[in-house]
Amino acid sequence: MENLPDEIKKAEARGYSKGYQAGKRRRRAEATAERRHRERQAFWQRAFLAALPSCITALGWKSGEEPITNVTQRTQLAKSFADEATKIAYGA
Repeated sequence: MENLPDEIKKAEARGYSKGYQAGKRRRRAEATAERRHRERQAFWQRAFLAALPSCITALGWKSGEEPITNVTQRTQLAKSFADEATKIAYGA
């Protein structure tokens, strides 16, 4: 029975170590996910800004049967291009 406190201390140390390692893995995974999100967002912004000039100056474009004539529609078109480029680059 004299060994019991030592065994308890060892078990506590093992449990703490496992929890500490799990916390490190979780923080690393969260940091990776955050970095990927920022990279994807930056890619979308670059794609949007690259498509915007063409969408603004294009003439005769249509969305279905409706002609694209105002700034809101042209901006929406650039957004659609950026969305599709991001899907292709990063997957759905």
